[in-house]
Amino acid sequence: MNTMAVCKGCGRTIDGKFSYCPWCGRSKVAVEEESLDVLFKRFEEKQKNARRQQLYEMKKELESLENELSMLVLSAEMHK
Repeated sequence: MNTMAVCKGCGRTIDGKFSYCPWCGRSKVAVEEESLDVLFKRFEEKQKNARRQQLYEMKKELESLENELSMLVLSAEMHK
């Protein structure tokens, strides 16, 4: 069975038996290999955090727009 690894230098998938990445030359010697599951979980966590940040920013923008709309409605009511 052929194992695969992810190069910590360039992030490309390489054959697990390689001692050096054929793409960037980074050595795997004396470097603990991370499993693809660990890398995938880390990637998922980063995506989740990015989505949370986007939702937070969208919430702030929506609150700001609601405040502006309230002011415009109040202004329109006053000018009737």
